[in-house]
Amino acid sequence: MLSAVLFELIAFSFAIVGVFLTARGHVAGWLLGIIGSALYIPVFFEGKLYAESALQLFYVLMGIYGWWHWLRAANGTNTLQVLSIGRITLLILSILFVIGSEFLGFCLDRFSNTDVPYFDATMGVSGLLITWMMARKYIENWICWVIVDLSNAGLFIYKSLYLTAFLYIIMAVIALYGLKTWRKELAKP
Repeated sequence: MLSAVLFELIAFSFAIVGVFLTARGHVAGWLLGIIGSALYIPVFFEGKLYAESALQLFYVLMGIYGWWHWLRAANGTNTLQVLSIGRITLLILSILFVIGSEFLGFCLDRFSNTDVPYFDATMGVSGLLITWMMARKYIENWICWVIVDLSNAGLFIYKSLYLTAFLYIIMAVIALYGLKTWRKELAKP
């Protein structure tokens, strides 16, 4: 059986390469992200981060959607361009964020043994919404990822998941790179 640290290191490796490739606009990033997310499910569950654990399952499913969506664009059956999010979509996402975070936080507080129910819920709901934004190629996803990744790093330090905290700090830097890369694509006519 793999030690917990080695298992976390393998998940870390898949996740970091997946995010980097996605930031570069490479469709293979989704596949590696799917594997990394699947490997992180038991890591977060063991740390009693239940929303994060469930979020990883969502990342697997959303990764399949993103991979399919980007593959269609790569095969010429669909044009997928970097876009800026509209006000209506932003409003809807903001409402979903507030309601989802409060509801999930309440459920975790009431029905689980986690010591960080609302923080875990807020990070989980954020990840759901931002991943959808990334799959749709909304450039603002990268700004949101910087904030959420750095917040998560603090949570993972608190939970003694130091390698994962380091991963999320690196992912925040990669998110800045993704923002820069996608801005160039957005500026193209």
